[in-house]
Amino acid sequence: MLLDQVLRNYFVCVRLQLADIGLCFMNKKRTQILKHPPYSYPFEKHSFMSEAVTEKPEVLVVDDSKVIRLAARKMLGGDYTVHLAEDGLVGWEMLQKNSNISVVFTDLSMPNLNGMELLENIRNSTSDHIANLPVIILTGCEDTESAKQAVFDAGATDFVTKPFESIDLQSRAKSYARLSRKVVELEKKTGYDKLTGLYNANLLEEHGHKAFSFAARHKLAISMVYFEIKDFQNIFLSYGKKVAQQVIVTVGKRLQEVMREEDIAARVAVARYALVLPMTDKQKTTVVINRVRESINRLIFDTGKERLRVNFVAGFSSPLLTDELTYEDMEKQADNALQRVLASDESMVCFDDEIIAEEPPLVVTEQDIEQAFAHILAGNFYLIPEEHLPTVLERLAPFMQYVDNQKVSGAA
Repeated sequence: MLLDQVLRNYFVCVRLQLADIGLCFMNKKRTQILKHPPYSYPFEKHSFMSEAVTEKPEVLVVDDSKVIRLAARKMLGGDYTVHLAEDGLVGWEMLQKNSNISVVFTDLSMPNLNGMELLENIRNSTSDHIANLPVIILTGCEDTESAKQAVFDAGATDFVTKPFESIDLQSRAKSYARLSRKVVELEKKTGYDKLTGLYNANLLEEHGHKAFSFAARHKLAISMVYFEIKDFQNIFLSYGKKVAQQVIVTVGKRLQEVMREEDIAARVAVARYALVLPMTDKQKTTVVINRVRESINRLIFDTGKERLRVNFVAGFSSPLLTDELTYEDMEKQADNALQRVLASDESMVCFDDEIIAEEPPLVVTEQDIEQAFAHILAGNFYLIPEEHLPTVLERLAPFMQYVDNQKVSGAA
């Protein structure tokens, strides 16, 4: 009976995915807010670095047993690129960073984030690609039929019982990877992100190459920016899909409002956006980035429990165009810049190897105040740093008020 339910779930999943894709394709003109950039130059096909389908399908195996992980890699490694995660939390992070993963194998009992919680995160993801991934549960003898039924009801695609044979994993991987790849290819043909109406990575690649070729041929400036909602995973885990989706959609709309007609905007990952800025040098790009960040960082989201603000960070590239430089080089520079920003607590914008850090707020300590009072008593008030003076005056204000009051009372 459970097998029949699995098969029904599988075919319903396929029909729903194809229906969603068809609906998106039919409505793409209605949902598209951006105008096509006014360029007329030939398009040469290239591959987008983070969205291209690799020759080997990629699968993710999540299990807290190192023996199981290594066994799965040995069984599938010949035909698939196998990613391994020791618990659901690590696996969830991998899924958000790698859009090429086409099948997930996961254990149920794991620390940090168990298999059921991972499955719920996947099915509730704001990314259609992640939400529709085939998820095969690796069950053990300790897993009861009721537990399997609960996992199936939560959206599991199939089950494999441990200890498993090579054919068990290979047959599931082959069937579901093929389905997942077809769904991805159909989604890419639509060209638009369903949530925001922005371009998807495929259409960004097309128009980005055109803009880059035009800039190179006419010796014009061009820049590429990657924006990301920092700590978006915590937003999703803390407030759920509804709030996370609201953040994604609102940020996309705000991005459309502040961009120029000739700019090319896309949503390229769960919480990542891209901008290609024709005829925009480094200085003007920083102005654009600051305008976008200020607009989005002012947004306030009502979670039902508290008011939430997001932190929108950016990495960009404004390269000097040479005969050797390619669109992929510019793209890689912008991506490297964003990675440096995400690894830093202080920097908000990064260009190539240079980090433009925001000025940290001034902190005047008690020791600074005591030193300032000592300078005043010694008559060396000129030694007090100028930036400390407002705080010193604030501390002296009650005393000065007391002196003024004494003068008034004495005169009376």
